Formats: sequence, C-alpha cells, structure tokens
Amino acid sequence: MPAASRAQVFKCVSASGQASYQALPCENDGARVDLPAHAPTARERAAAQARARKEQGFVSEIESGREAAKRSARVELKRRDDERQAHAARCASYQERAERADADARMHLRRNRYKRDHESRARALRDRYFSECFAAD
Repeated sequence: MPAASRAQVFKCVSASGQASYQALPCENDGARVDLPAHAPTARERAAAQARARKEQGFVSEIESGREAAKRSARVELKRRDDERQAHAARCASYQERAERADADARMHLRRNRYKRDHESRARALRDRYFSECFAAD
C-alpha cells in the first residue's frame, strides 16, 4: 500500500460564500488549510489487500475468458479456411474430371455405349460444378 502523501491545499471562498479547495493559492488571499492524512490501520490494510486479491482474481478470470475466446475464434477461422480450400479443390476436381470424360468420349469414334457413358458423366460433373461451385461464387 502506498503511504499517504502531504500536499498544500488552499481553501478559497467565492463572493457568494461557496468554498472550493485547490492546489494553487487563491486570487483573493485564501487561507492555507492543512488536511489531515489518514494512515490506514492494520485491519484496513488487510481488508484492502483482500479486496485487491479478489479483484485480481476477477481480472484473471476475464483475461483467461478473453484468451479462450481468441483461441476459439482462431480455430473457427482455420476451420472455415480449410472448408474453403476443400471446396475449391472439389470444384477444380469436377472440372478436371469432366474434361477427362470428354476426352474419353472423343476417343470413341462411333456412337456407342462407352461414348454415351463418358458424355453423361461429363454432363453430370459439369452440372455438379455449376450447382455447387459456380452458384456459390
């Protein structure tokens, strides 16, 4: 606990009779007043220290809660970023697989079952791309 300090205090009385206290001398010859400094007793010091410990515990709780919230926010941001990256990879995969299916369909010169299968797979992949990726952007 800091010790009580002494300072000069001046009591100034206005023309209307209202008293005020200030650190500088009054304009109209105010009187210097010595204010008694209260030295706390051992009981008051102990009570103040107990209050300080209680308040420090409260502050620690708030700070730990704030840190937990920050960690939670970082985890959530990372999760969202991972989801975005997975979504982008999935969309790129749809386009790549559709192009591969088109290339496979072009390999079959005649219209046969394999060519139709590749064409329908390419169409399904493009539909999935447009429904999941293009519309989301």
